[in-house]
Amino acid sequence: MDGAKEVVDAINGLRDDIDQRHVENVTAQAVTDAKVVEAIRGIDELRRAFPGGDWDGHRRYHEAVIKRIEAREKFYQDLRTDLATKGLWAVIIALGGAVLFYIRAKVTS
Repeated sequence: MDGAKEVVDAINGLRDDIDQRHVENVTAQAVTDAKVVEAIRGIDELRRAFPGGDWDGHRRYHEAVIKRIEAREKFYQDLRTDLATKGLWAVIIALGGAVLFYIRAKVTS
């Protein structure tokens, strides 16, 4: 019967191990459940952040704002380039005119 006692001890050891693992699994599941509940709460709060729950409309709005900003930036960049070009021509014409007036004044005097 000594062998039977060893078998019973081994089975009791397995049962204790299974019980411990069950407690660990239950605890881990409770932690996971709490995290899932918190994630769902966060998602619900995020949904309320969009007017009428319209995520796609919110995204399209921001895309339109970005396009408008990019168009404005391109307009001002083109304007600066145009003003610099025309300003350079104005300086050249003014200098040319000044040179012509100077030559005319020297020739006629």
